[in-house]
Amino acid sequence: MTVTDIDIEFISRNHVGTYWSQLSHDHPVTLESVHKRKDGTTFPVEVRLGLLQLEGKQSILALARDITERKQAEGAVRAHSEKLEEMVEERTHELHEAQEQLIRQEKLAVLGQLAGGVGHELRNPLAVINNAVYYLKLVQPEASGKVKEYLGMIEKETHTAEKIFTDLLDFARIKSVDREPVAVPELVQRVLARFPAPLSVKVKFKLPTDLPPVFADPRQMEQVLGNLVVNAFQAMPQGGALTITATKKRGEIAIAVADTGVGIPPENMQKLFEPLFTTKPKGIGLGLAVSKKLVEANGGRIEVRSKPGKGATFTVNLPLEQGFQP
Repeated sequence: MTVTDIDIEFISRNHVGTYWSQLSHDHPVTLESVHKRKDGTTFPVEVRLGLLQLEGKQSILALARDITERKQAEGAVRAHSEKLEEMVEERTHELHEAQEQLIRQEKLAVLGQLAGGVGHELRNPLAVINNAVYYLKLVQPEASGKVKEYLGMIEKETHTAEKIFTDLLDFARIKSVDREPVAVPELVQRVLARFPAPLSVKVKFKLPTDLPPVFADPRQMEQVLGNLVVNAFQAMPQGGALTITATKKRGEIAIAVADTGVGIPPENMQKLFEPLFTTKPKGIGLGLAVSKKLVEANGGRIEVRSKPGKGATFTVNLPLEQGFQP
């Protein structure tokens, strides 16, 4: 036992206050305190108080022991315990995420089997509905505004159903990739011709005329950029600006689709490309997951930057023809 230079001292009743009533010859009292050295520094001590008969008078004996090392050890144990709790919490979160991912994959497997099994049965009725709408518009050019409105609703919803079904198939099956040199300005023009901007959205381009072509599947890249453009329009319900830029850097072309919409909350940034994740009232959350899969199949990658209330920018990086390595 290590004792200090104040290990034994006699303390009167007035110095121990309430501890006096607790003391007896058989039951000493132990407490922790802080003592000061002669140089002014302090250190923790454990003080053991007991009764002592001295010259016929009952006094108190105090034994103080330096417990600096014990306190340091207790602090280390406490810090280690807190670290273990953090690790357990982190691993629990990872297990929860893994479980959710497994559930999503199982759902996708079932949806993929379903989509592949009833493909023709679903597409044939949708084609019949589209043809019927086209015919009704053709034979009733003078139809009332209400009839035209409902025909437009039918046409729009059948296109939505077709997209959901196509996304399911695209994600569930392994698609072949037919790469070829693709001019980015022409690709962008085809996308905007297929998905025209609403009247409330202004479209801007920053596409250099000397931009080399990318080496990718043009149909797949049209689908990818189409998804990004449509998402951008939907993020600007009150209107705004869509800016499409393309720049060459380190053997690849970066095609950026930027909007001035509502932006993406930080808690959703890590989930954007996960299948079946969506914040939209319609759709099943496969558009961005399919886009990521197609871009990676073409030797590229897709990135996103966003701040809530300040829009979002999705960037598709694709290899140049001479720089691509299968």
